[in-house]
Amino acid sequence: MTRILAIRMMGLGDVAAILVPALRLIQQANPTAQLEAMTFAAGVQILERVTELDAIVPVTPEQWPDPLPEAMRSAAALAGMIADRGYDRVINFDTWFFPCFLARLTMEAGVPVEGNYARLSTRSFLAELTAGRLSQSYFGDQGGHAASTFPHMADWSLPWWPRFPDWPAYPHFFLGHCCGLAGTLDFSLPAHPDPALRAAAGGRPIVALCGAGRKLRYPWAEALAAGLEQAGFSVWSEGFSPGVPIGATLDGLKACDLLISVVTAAQWLAHAVGCPTLLIPGPLDPRHLGVEAAAAPVIACQYCGAMVCPRGLDFPCLAVPPEILVAQACALLARPTTQTIPLTGEDR
Repeated sequence: MTRILAIRMMGLGDVAAILVPALRLIQQANPTAQLEAMTFAAGVQILERVTELDAIVPVTPEQWPDPLPEAMRSAAALAGMIADRGYDRVINFDTWFFPCFLARLTMEAGVPVEGNYARLSTRSFLAELTAGRLSQSYFGDQGGHAASTFPHMADWSLPWWPRFPDWPAYPHFFLGHCCGLAGTLDFSLPAHPDPALRAAAGGRPIVALCGAGRKLRYPWAEALAAGLEQAGFSVWSEGFSPGVPIGATLDGLKACDLLISVVTAAQWLAHAVGCPTLLIPGPLDPRHLGVEAAAAPVIACQYCGAMVCPRGLDFPCLAVPPEILVAQACALLARPTTQTIPLTGEDR
Protein backbone atom coordinates (compact mmCIF):
# COMPACT_ATOMS: atom_id res chain seq x y z
CA MET A 1 0.00 0.00 0.00
CA THR A 2 1.25 3.48 -0.91
CA ARG A 3 1.97 5.63 2.15
CA ILE A 4 1.73 9.41 1.74
CA LEU A 5 2.66 12.18 4.19
CA ALA A 6 1.41 15.75 3.59
CA ILE A 7 2.97 18.64 5.51
CA ARG A 8 1.50 22.04 6.42
CA MET A 9 2.42 23.53 9.79
CA MET A 10 1.70 27.27 9.96
CA GLY A 11 -0.72 28.75 10.83
CA LEU A 12 -4.18 27.62 11.88
CA GLY A 13 -5.90 29.45 9.04
CA ASP A 14 -3.63 27.79 6.51
CA VAL A 15 -4.20 24.36 8.03
CA ALA A 16 -7.94 24.89 7.55
CA ALA A 17 -7.73 26.64 4.18
CA ILE A 18 -4.81 24.79 2.54
CA LEU A 19 -4.03 21.47 4.21
CA VAL A 20 -7.61 20.25 4.78
CA PRO A 21 -8.75 20.63 1.13
CA ALA A 22 -5.35 19.42 -0.14
CA LEU A 23 -5.68 16.21 1.87
CA ARG A 24 -9.07 15.54 0.32
CA LEU A 25 -7.76 16.11 -3.20
CA ILE A 26 -4.85 13.75 -2.51
CA GLN A 27 -7.21 11.12 -1.10
CA GLN A 28 -9.49 11.39 -4.14
CA ALA A 29 -6.52 10.87 -6.46
CA ASN A 30 -5.10 8.03 -4.32
CA PRO A 31 -8.13 6.29 -2.78
CA THR A 32 -6.23 3.17 -1.66
CA ALA A 33 -3.23 4.99 -0.16
CA GLN A 34 -2.56 5.40 3.54
CA LEU A 35 -2.78 9.16 4.01
CA GLU A 36 -1.06 10.93 6.92
CA ALA A 37 -0.46 14.59 7.71
CA MET A 38 2.14 16.49 9.71
CA THR A 39 1.10 19.75 11.32
CA PHE A 40 2.00 22.01 14.22
CA ALA A 41 0.52 22.46 17.71
CA ALA A 42 -3.22 23.33 17.59
CA GLY A 43 -3.38 22.39 13.92
CA VAL A 44 -3.63 18.80 15.17
CA GLN A 45 -7.06 19.63 16.61
CA ILE A 46 -8.26 20.65 13.15
CA LEU A 47 -6.92 17.49 11.51
CA GLU A 48 -8.62 15.31 14.12
CA ARG A 49 -11.88 16.19 12.33
CA VAL A 50 -10.66 15.15 8.88
CA THR A 51 -12.02 11.64 8.41
CA GLU A 52 -9.99 11.02 5.26
CA LEU A 53 -6.79 10.87 7.33
CA ASP A 54 -5.31 7.60 8.54
CA ALA A 55 -2.86 9.22 10.97
CA ILE A 56 -1.67 12.61 12.25
CA VAL A 57 2.02 13.31 12.85
CA PRO A 58 2.14 16.19 15.38
CA VAL A 59 4.98 18.68 15.76
CA THR A 60 5.02 20.30 19.19
CA PRO A 61 6.30 23.80 20.00
CA GLU A 62 9.28 22.15 21.66
CA GLN A 63 10.11 20.49 18.33
CA TRP A 64 10.07 23.88 16.56
CA PRO A 65 12.27 26.03 18.82
CA ASP A 66 13.23 29.61 17.95
CA PRO A 67 17.05 29.37 18.19
CA LEU A 68 18.29 28.32 14.75
CA PRO A 69 20.81 25.68 15.90
CA GLU A 70 18.16 23.96 18.02
CA ALA A 71 15.61 24.18 15.20
CA MET A 72 18.07 22.59 12.79
CA ARG A 73 18.75 19.70 15.17
CA SER A 74 15.01 19.21 15.67
CA ALA A 75 14.39 19.24 11.91
CA ALA A 76 17.09 16.60 11.49
CA ALA A 77 15.41 14.40 14.10
CA LEU A 78 12.02 14.80 12.41
CA ALA A 79 13.54 14.02 9.01
CA GLY A 80 15.05 10.85 10.46
CA MET A 81 11.66 9.85 11.84
CA ILE A 82 10.04 10.42 8.43
CA ALA A 83 12.72 8.33 6.71
CA ASP A 84 12.28 5.52 9.25
CA ARG A 85 8.54 5.37 8.59
CA GLY A 86 9.07 4.48 4.94
CA TYR A 87 6.77 6.92 3.18
CA ASP A 88 6.44 6.52 -0.57
CA ARG A 89 5.65 10.22 -1.04
CA VAL A 90 6.16 13.27 1.14
CA ILE A 91 4.37 16.43 -0.05
CA ASN A 92 5.25 19.74 1.62
CA PHE A 93 2.67 22.50 1.14
CA ASP A 94 4.37 24.83 3.62
CA THR A 95 6.50 27.83 2.63
CA TRP A 96 8.11 28.62 6.01
CA PHE A 97 11.83 27.97 6.41
CA PHE A 98 11.58 25.23 9.06
CA PRO A 99 9.24 22.90 7.08
CA CYS A 100 11.20 23.56 3.88
CA PHE A 101 14.49 22.76 5.64
CA LEU A 102 12.84 19.61 7.04
CA ALA A 103 11.75 18.65 3.52
CA ARG A 104 15.31 19.16 2.21
CA LEU A 105 16.74 16.94 4.98
CA THR A 106 14.09 14.33 4.23
CA MET A 107 14.98 14.45 0.53
CA GLU A 108 18.67 14.05 1.33
CA ALA A 109 17.77 10.99 3.42
CA GLY A 110 16.50 9.33 0.24
CA VAL A 111 12.76 9.88 0.67
CA PRO A 112 10.78 11.05 -2.41
CA VAL A 113 9.74 14.66 -1.66
CA GLU A 114 7.30 16.79 -3.64
CA GLY A 115 6.38 20.41 -3.17
CA ASN A 116 8.49 22.97 -1.34
CA TYR A 117 11.96 22.36 0.08
CA ALA A 118 15.02 24.42 1.03
CA ARG A 119 16.79 25.69 -2.08
CA LEU A 120 20.29 25.16 -0.69
CA SER A 121 21.60 21.70 0.10
CA THR A 122 22.28 21.18 3.78
CA ARG A 123 26.04 21.30 3.13
CA SER A 124 25.75 24.58 1.19
CA PHE A 125 23.39 26.07 3.75
CA LEU A 126 25.79 25.36 6.61
CA ALA A 127 28.67 26.83 4.62
CA GLU A 128 26.70 30.01 3.83
CA LEU A 129 25.51 30.29 7.43
CA THR A 130 29.02 29.84 8.85
CA ALA A 131 30.38 32.46 6.46
CA GLY A 132 27.69 34.94 7.55
CA ARG A 133 26.29 35.31 4.05
CA LEU A 134 22.62 34.63 4.97
CA SER A 135 20.60 37.67 6.00
CA GLN A 136 17.43 37.52 8.09
CA SER A 137 15.40 38.11 4.93
CA TYR A 138 16.60 34.73 3.64
CA PHE A 139 14.59 32.97 6.35
CA GLY A 140 11.47 35.12 6.02
CA ASP A 141 11.18 35.25 2.22
CA GLN A 142 9.83 32.09 0.62
CA GLY A 143 11.30 33.16 -2.72
CA GLY A 144 14.72 33.39 -1.08
CA HIS A 145 14.99 30.10 0.77
CA ALA A 146 12.66 27.72 -1.06
CA ALA A 147 12.60 25.74 -4.26
CA SER A 148 9.66 23.62 -5.37
CA THR A 149 8.52 20.78 -7.56
CA PHE A 150 5.09 22.42 -7.82
CA PRO A 151 4.57 23.80 -11.34
CA HIS A 152 3.94 27.48 -10.57
CA MET A 153 5.11 28.01 -7.00
CA ALA A 154 7.19 30.99 -8.14
CA ASP A 155 3.92 32.88 -8.63
CA TRP A 156 3.20 32.68 -4.88
CA SER A 157 4.41 36.12 -3.90
CA LEU A 158 2.45 39.05 -2.54
CA PRO A 159 0.60 40.76 -3.98
CA TRP A 160 -0.30 37.96 -6.40
CA TRP A 161 -3.90 39.05 -7.03
CA PRO A 162 -3.23 41.90 -9.52
CA ARG A 163 -1.38 39.39 -11.71
CA PHE A 164 -3.99 36.62 -11.42
CA PRO A 165 -7.38 38.34 -11.03
CA ASP A 166 -9.48 35.36 -12.14
CA TRP A 167 -8.79 33.16 -9.09
CA PRO A 168 -11.63 33.45 -6.52
CA ALA A 169 -9.64 33.11 -3.29
CA TYR A 170 -6.10 32.39 -2.23
CA PRO A 171 -6.58 28.65 -1.40
CA HIS A 172 -7.82 28.09 -4.95
CA PHE A 173 -4.88 30.03 -6.36
CA PHE A 174 -2.33 28.33 -4.11
CA LEU A 175 -3.56 24.77 -4.57
CA GLY A 176 -4.99 24.99 -8.08
CA HIS A 177 -2.48 27.25 -9.80
CA CYS A 178 0.73 27.14 -7.76
CA CYS A 179 0.58 23.49 -6.69
CA GLY A 180 -1.26 22.15 -9.74
CA LEU A 181 -3.92 20.22 -7.78
CA ALA A 182 -7.11 19.81 -9.78
CA GLY A 183 -10.54 19.44 -8.24
CA THR A 184 -13.13 21.11 -6.04
CA LEU A 185 -11.85 22.32 -2.69
CA ASP A 186 -13.70 20.95 0.34
CA PHE A 187 -13.02 23.01 3.50
CA SER A 188 -15.79 21.50 5.62
CA LEU A 189 -15.20 20.28 9.17
CA PRO A 190 -17.80 18.49 11.30
CA ALA A 191 -19.22 20.49 14.19
CA HIS A 192 -22.28 20.48 16.44
CA PRO A 193 -24.00 23.77 17.38
CA ASP A 194 -23.13 24.63 20.96
CA PRO A 195 -26.44 24.21 22.87
CA ALA A 196 -25.31 26.41 25.76
CA LEU A 197 -24.54 29.26 23.38
CA ARG A 198 -27.95 29.00 21.76
CA ALA A 199 -29.69 28.79 25.13
CA ALA A 200 -27.88 31.92 26.36
CA ALA A 201 -28.96 33.79 23.21
CA GLY A 202 -32.63 33.25 24.07
CA GLY A 203 -33.72 33.24 20.45
CA ARG A 204 -31.64 36.24 19.41
CA PRO A 205 -29.35 35.93 16.38
CA ILE A 206 -25.80 35.17 17.50
CA VAL A 207 -22.87 37.17 16.15
CA ALA A 208 -19.36 35.87 16.81
CA LEU A 209 -16.81 38.65 17.19
CA CYS A 210 -13.08 38.18 16.65
CA GLY A 211 -11.43 41.57 16.94
CA ALA A 212 -7.77 40.55 17.00
CA GLY A 213 -5.42 38.26 15.12
CA ARG A 214 -1.71 37.67 15.21
CA LYS A 215 -0.91 41.06 13.66
CA LEU A 216 -4.20 42.92 13.22
CA ARG A 217 -6.46 44.40 15.90
CA TYR A 218 -9.79 46.16 15.47
CA PRO A 219 -9.57 49.26 17.70
CA TRP A 220 -13.23 49.52 18.77
CA ALA A 221 -14.18 45.94 19.58
CA GLU A 222 -15.92 46.82 22.86
CA ALA A 223 -18.01 49.54 21.21
CA LEU A 224 -18.92 47.15 18.40
CA ALA A 225 -20.00 44.46 20.86
CA ALA A 226 -22.15 46.97 22.74
CA GLY A 227 -23.70 48.19 19.48
CA LEU A 228 -24.52 44.66 18.38
CA GLU A 229 -26.17 43.90 21.72
CA GLN A 230 -28.17 47.12 21.46
CA ALA A 231 -29.29 46.09 17.98
CA GLY A 232 -30.72 42.85 19.36
CA PHE A 233 -27.91 40.39 18.77
CA SER A 234 -26.26 38.02 21.20
CA VAL A 235 -22.49 38.51 20.96
CA TRP A 236 -20.00 35.67 21.43
CA SER A 237 -16.26 36.32 21.52
CA GLU A 238 -14.98 33.78 24.07
CA GLY A 239 -14.18 31.15 21.43
CA PHE A 240 -11.15 33.03 20.12
CA SER A 241 -9.17 33.35 23.35
CA PRO A 242 -5.81 31.56 23.63
CA GLY A 243 -6.14 28.04 24.97
CA VAL A 244 -9.75 27.47 23.87
CA PRO A 245 -9.95 24.05 22.17
CA ILE A 246 -10.49 24.27 18.41
CA GLY A 247 -13.47 21.93 18.74
CA ALA A 248 -15.19 24.38 21.11
CA THR A 249 -14.52 27.22 18.67
CA LEU A 250 -15.95 25.23 15.75
CA ASP A 251 -19.03 24.19 17.74
CA GLY A 252 -19.55 27.79 18.82
CA LEU A 253 -19.26 29.09 15.26
CA LYS A 254 -21.68 26.39 14.10
CA ALA A 255 -24.25 27.90 16.48
CA CYS A 256 -23.64 31.45 15.21
CA ASP A 257 -25.48 33.28 12.46
CA LEU A 258 -22.55 35.53 11.53
CA LEU A 259 -18.88 36.11 12.32
CA ILE A 260 -17.43 39.62 12.34
CA SER A 261 -13.65 39.34 12.22
CA VAL A 262 -10.37 40.87 11.22
CA VAL A 263 -8.25 38.79 8.85
CA THR A 264 -7.30 35.77 10.93
CA ALA A 265 -7.87 32.03 11.20
CA ALA A 266 -11.37 32.62 12.60
CA GLN A 267 -12.75 33.34 9.12
CA TRP A 268 -11.55 29.97 7.79
CA LEU A 269 -12.88 28.10 10.82
CA ALA A 270 -16.23 29.81 10.27
CA HIS A 271 -16.14 28.89 6.59
CA ALA A 272 -15.46 25.27 7.52
CA VAL A 273 -18.71 25.02 9.52
CA GLY A 274 -20.94 27.14 7.28
CA CYS A 275 -20.99 30.37 9.31
CA PRO A 276 -20.83 33.44 7.03
CA THR A 277 -18.24 36.13 7.72
CA LEU A 278 -18.42 39.91 7.67
CA LEU A 279 -14.75 40.83 7.34
CA ILE A 280 -12.91 43.89 8.61
CA PRO A 281 -10.33 43.52 5.84
CA GLY A 282 -7.63 45.98 6.85
CA PRO A 283 -4.72 45.71 4.38
CA LEU A 284 -5.93 42.59 2.52
CA ASP A 285 -8.36 42.55 -0.38
CA PRO A 286 -11.47 40.63 0.79
CA ARG A 287 -12.18 39.40 -2.73
CA HIS A 288 -9.40 36.86 -2.27
CA LEU A 289 -10.23 35.74 1.26
CA GLY A 290 -13.32 33.63 0.68
CA VAL A 291 -15.72 35.73 2.80
CA GLU A 292 -19.38 36.49 2.21
CA ALA A 293 -19.24 40.21 3.03
CA ALA A 294 -16.71 42.88 3.96
CA ALA A 295 -16.60 46.43 5.23
CA ALA A 296 -15.89 49.05 2.58
CA PRO A 297 -12.41 50.61 2.36
CA VAL A 298 -11.80 53.48 4.78
CA ILE A 299 -8.48 54.85 3.44
CA ALA A 300 -6.98 55.24 -0.03
CA CYS A 301 -4.10 52.76 0.48
CA GLN A 302 -6.43 50.11 1.90
CA TYR A 303 -5.29 46.95 0.13
CA CYS A 304 -1.50 47.16 0.19
CA GLY A 305 -1.20 43.49 1.22
CA ALA A 306 1.43 44.23 3.87
CA MET A 307 1.40 42.81 7.39
CA VAL A 308 3.62 45.66 8.57
CA CYS A 309 2.06 49.03 7.75
CA PRO A 310 4.30 50.69 5.11
CA ARG A 311 3.40 54.11 6.54
CA GLY A 312 4.52 53.12 10.02
CA LEU A 313 0.99 53.52 11.36
CA ASP A 314 -1.18 51.21 13.46
CA PHE A 315 -3.26 50.04 10.49
CA PRO A 316 -5.75 52.92 10.08
CA CYS A 317 -7.36 50.72 7.40
CA LEU A 318 -8.94 48.76 10.30
CA ALA A 319 -10.74 51.82 11.67
CA VAL A 320 -14.21 50.98 10.36
CA PRO A 321 -16.82 52.83 12.50
CA PRO A 322 -18.74 50.32 14.65
CA GLU A 323 -22.12 51.66 13.55
CA ILE A 324 -21.29 50.73 9.95
CA LEU A 325 -20.52 47.15 10.94
CA VAL A 326 -23.69 46.92 13.02
CA ALA A 327 -25.75 48.19 10.08
CA GLN A 328 -24.10 45.64 7.79
CA ALA A 329 -24.82 42.85 10.28
CA CYS A 330 -28.45 43.91 10.45
CA ALA A 331 -28.71 43.93 6.66
CA LEU A 332 -27.05 40.55 6.30
CA LEU A 333 -29.33 38.95 8.89
CA ALA A 334 -32.43 40.90 7.83
CA ARG A 335 -32.77 42.72 11.15
CA PRO A 336 -34.31 46.19 11.49
CA THR A 337 -31.93 48.94 12.58
CA THR A 338 -33.12 52.39 13.53
CA GLN A 339 -30.88 53.45 16.40
CA THR A 340 -27.51 55.12 16.29
CA ILE A 341 -24.71 53.81 18.45
CA PRO A 342 -23.36 56.38 20.89
CA LEU A 343 -19.57 56.44 20.86
CA THR A 344 -17.48 58.17 23.48
CA GLY A 345 -14.21 59.92 22.78
CA GLU A 346 -12.41 56.92 24.26
CA ASP A 347 -14.18 54.64 21.81
CA ARG A 348 -13.18 56.76 18.81
